[in-house]
Amino acid sequence: SCLVPAAHVDGTRVTTIEGLGGRHPLQRAFVEQGGAQCGICTPGMIMAAVALGKHPSVDDMRVGLAGNLCRCTGYSAIYRSIEAATKRHKPQRARRPQSEVNTE
Repeated sequence: SCLVPAAHVDGTRVTTIEGLGGRHPLQRAFVEQGGAQCGICTPGMIMAAVALGKHPSVDDMRVGLAGNLCRCTGYSAIYRSIEAATKRHKPQRARRPQSEVNTE
């Protein structure tokens, strides 16, 4: 559940776990990596992880998830879940254009 009073977000856009639509890569990773145990904190953890961007460092994860408490996993499974999801979305390296050789 959210700790922000509804009056504080009046007139703003709030995205919930349902707003991610379909099965988000983080949701899949949480299931596959054991990051979702009892399920109480899972929506908040996933939404906080989404806000971290596509390639957070471990320090980014610690800071970004600091407001979410989990009594089941000890956080290592949660960090592992986020890392697994971000590995699926590694940016493609730009291919170097092959130099053209004029043989004339």
